[in-house]
Amino acid sequence: MKIDRRQDGDAVRVALTGELDLASSDEVRSFIEAALADTRPARVLVDMDGVAFCDSTGIEALIRARAAAVAQGSRLELVNVHGIARTTLEITGVLRLFT
Repeated sequence: MKIDRRQDGDAVRVALTGELDLASSDEVRSFIEAALADTRPARVLVDMDGVAFCDSTGIEALIRARAAAVAQGSRLELVNVHGIARTTLEITGVLRLFT
């Protein structure tokens, strides 16, 4: 998993490239939580354009990161979600939590 972060107005954009699964989910969650702590943004935009796959551990990481954002008064949004990752998030009902 490749993770990049950049400031985007009042938001922090976290761009993911690779598979969001057991091997990368802890790293992604920790990265997002660090971005929240470092910058205390109004929003965190998780750009999933480069995510080819997302399993249940990836979903859990996103939900935990969202909870961390909400706890500090921020919002976590998923953007550019497509393909199998989008299908997985839609079928589980999780995508609506992030839009």
